[in-house]
Amino acid sequence: MRVILVGYGELASSLLLGIIESGHDVIGVLKWDTSKNKLLYPLKKLLLPNNFESVIKTHKIFEIKTNSINSKAFFNIAKSLNPDIILVGSWGEILEEEIINLPRVACVNCHPSLLPKHRGSNPYASVLTQGEVQTGVSFHLVSEQVDAGPILMQKIVSITEDDNGYDLRTKCTFKAKEMVGELLNKLENANCLPQEQDERQATYYPRLTIDDAAINWNRPAEEIHNQIRGITCWIKCYTIYNNDFLMVNGSKIVKLDNPVDNPGKILARQKNNLIVATKSKYKAIQIQNLKLYGLAGSVRAKFLLCNKIKIGNYLKSAL
Repeated sequence: MRVILVGYGELASSLLLGIIESGHDVIGVLKWDTSKNKLLYPLKKLLLPNNFESVIKTHKIFEIKTNSINSKAFFNIAKSLNPDIILVGSWGEILEEEIINLPRVACVNCHPSLLPKHRGSNPYASVLTQGEVQTGVSFHLVSEQVDAGPILMQKIVSITEDDNGYDLRTKCTFKAKEMVGELLNKLENANCLPQEQDERQATYYPRLTIDDAAINWNRPAEEIHNQIRGITCWIKCYTIYNNDFLMVNGSKIVKLDNPVDNPGKILARQKNNLIVATKSKYKAIQIQNLKLYGLAGSVRAKFLLCNKIKIGNYLKSAL
């Protein structure tokens, strides 16, 4: 099968390796430019290439040079390549009908959740913040509605209580790499029956915002832990001591021998960690590797923890 791969990051990199290892032909790649600094990006790409860029370079894969999959430039180049499949693995645009209909066989998206649940831009975060015990990888036909096309293949990925966003992303991208060759073989042999998604089961989660990072101590311990492990990889959760904003870089649920009915109360201090009471009377949260916003945040946080924050003090809920 002749495949054009569109995407960025770990998911696109894993899909690219999976296609190559399965013996199918990657005839072109379109990368999403996630760089915030357009002037420094070419230098960074040269000196510090990411894994996706390294695989493209190592295998001498043709790179399509355009900023939009919906551009006339992409359409013309892709049409000249005569693809069987356009495969999307993380992308920031909704594909237009002209692009969806371009490949000979299908335009396919790889989405790291068990669709129709957890549609949206960051299912790793939404799956964890909602406390799911399993997720998965779904390959589906692309439609003009976000993550809504008929499903071609799905497989389950298990979640442990210690998994964070990085862990879950690694699990899902590895599963996608395992699946993509099997999917392409089925499509090549016309042995893949699309299944419509059940819209009654659909859930959609928008992009993360800074409001999602605000810790509210008047919530159960499990919910706070899920919030922190779910989004900290992308946005640092935060809490407030007096007028200082403390960034949280990890968490753990701590079981208490005696009930505590004071959400936000600091119960113990351990280096750059604090144990804080929650709405759950017998469960607290250890917030880990605390930093302050701004310059020298780690050093300033250590000073604050050693000299100002005391056991029995309270952290304010950020909302």
